[in-house]
Amino acid sequence: MTSYPIISDIEMRWRASGSGVCVIVEGETEQHDAWFYNYWFGDRAREITFFPQDGWEHVVEAVAELRVRLGDRAVYGIIDRDFETVVGVEPFPDSGVLRTPKYTLENYLLEAECWFKRIQPYTLRAPKPGWQTSGQVQTTIRGLYQQCLPLSAFNWTLKQARTADPAGFAMLPRKDREFRGEHPKALAGLGDISGYLRDLGARLSLAADLGQMYKERLAHLQSLSHHRLEEVVSGKFVHNLLSEQFPLKLSGERSWDDMLSAYLFHCPHPPADLRHLITAILSDARA
Repeated sequence: MTSYPIISDIEMRWRASGSGVCVIVEGETEQHDAWFYNYWFGDRAREITFFPQDGWEHVVEAVAELRVRLGDRAVYGIIDRDFETVVGVEPFPDSGVLRTPKYTLENYLLEAECWFKRIQPYTLRAPKPGWQTSGQVQTTIRGLYQQCLPLSAFNWTLKQARTADPAGFAMLPRKDREFRGEHPKALAGLGDISGYLRDLGARLSLAADLGQMYKERLAHLQSLSHHRLEEVVSGKFVHNLLSEQFPLKLSGERSWDDMLSAYLFHCPHPPADLRHLITAILSDARA
């Protein structure tokens, strides 16, 4: 059973709301990406509403089907950048589906100044190393990105293998063809990562050395500026580390959601990149 709304439910809610623009985004439930988009942009007098679908493929499919039912100018989609090398809103895609300039929505929830405002009241009597100033928090977050580079390089290499031989890749055991989770520790147990990937490439009979490809990708990531890393490293990875290393005691499943709520309390304005996407969607809808 899905926890996100089915196509007919979205259509019914759209018609009941008095039209406006319907935007499909990624997320298992309406408490994921759709919540943030509605928080940032959903107060435009019913001009725009966001609904989730679990995974970018389902977003693309939902937009295509709803455009048939409701019209091209009524339905759009936003998906994560993921592995795409080039993204933009010009020319506007015929599919109506745009990608975020940063890797995931979570990358837009990692502004150092906002996290510093969240933690600052707790640093007065009990110093928090790495969190005492906005500059320190920025250094801390950048360090978390660096910890995620091996996982990012691994998943990128796996994506190249799947692209090079889709049929052979599909025949691999599930454990060998799935991306390695959303935490750097997901690589634990593989041992020599480059050796593991080299063996995987041999099983696929690929001409390219996947082990060498991984090493080169990791070196490339290590050479990038922080701004560029936000485009190629998943913010989900970084958030998982951040929640573990956050200097306040967290407990319970809802605790990180509480931290994000406090983050948005201090920094409620939508990120400029996402505001640009919404402006482009609304402009196209009015054309």
